[in-house]
Amino acid sequence: MKIGYARVSSLDQNLNRQIEVLEEFGTEKVFREKRSGATVNERSVFKEVLDFVRSGDQLIVESIDRLGRNYDEVIDTVNFLKQKDVQLVITSLPIMSEAIGNPLMDKFIKDLIVQILAMIAEQERSESKRRQTQGIALAKAKGVYKGRPTLYSPTAKDPQKRLVYHRVVSRLKEGIAISKIANEVGITRQTIYRIKNNLD
Repeated sequence: MKIGYARVSSLDQNLNRQIEVLEEFGTEKVFREKRSGATVNERSVFKEVLDFVRSGDQLIVESIDRLGRNYDEVIDTVNFLKQKDVQLVITSLPIMSEAIGNPLMDKFIKDLIVQILAMIAEQERSESKRRQTQGIALAKAKGVYKGRPTLYSPTAKDPQKRLVYHRVVSRLKEGIAISKIANEVGITRQTIYRIKNNLD
C-alpha cells in the first residue's frame, strides 16, 4: 500500500500542494498534520503513520524533514522503516523514488543520500534559527521589535478574540476564579494570568 504523509508546522499553512504531489505518486491513504512539534513524539499523526505502515508498504513524503526535526531523529525514523520493511519514497528527489538497478548499490546510495539530506536539513534549521535570533537582536537594538502579536487583547486583529479578552477582564473584575473563567471562555489559564498581570 502507498501511504502519504503531509505536514506543515503551523495552522495557517496550506497542505494542498503537498497532498497534490503525494496523489501524483499514487498514494492510497494520506495522513495530514498541522503541528510544529519539537520531536516525533509530539506529532501524534506521524506516530499514527508509523503504527499504520506494514511490511511491503511505501511511505511517501515530499522531503526528508517530514521524517524528523534533526539528524538523529530522521535516521531513527529511516531505520524504523527499514526494520518494518517499508520502502521510503521522497518525491522531491527522483533517485529516492526509483530503484537504481543493483540492489546493493541501490541500498548503499540511498542510505548515503538519507544521511546527507538529514544533515543538511538540520543545518538549515540551525541557520534559520540563527538568522531569526540575529534579526530579533537587530530589531531590539533599533527599538522596533514587538515580538509576537498578542492573541487576546483590546487591539487583537480577530474581533472574536477581542470579545474574549473583554469577557475575561470583566470576569476578573467580578472576582471569578481563573480556572472557572478558563472553562467559560475556552482559553488557557496561563493566558488569563497574562491578561490579569497586564491589568495590575
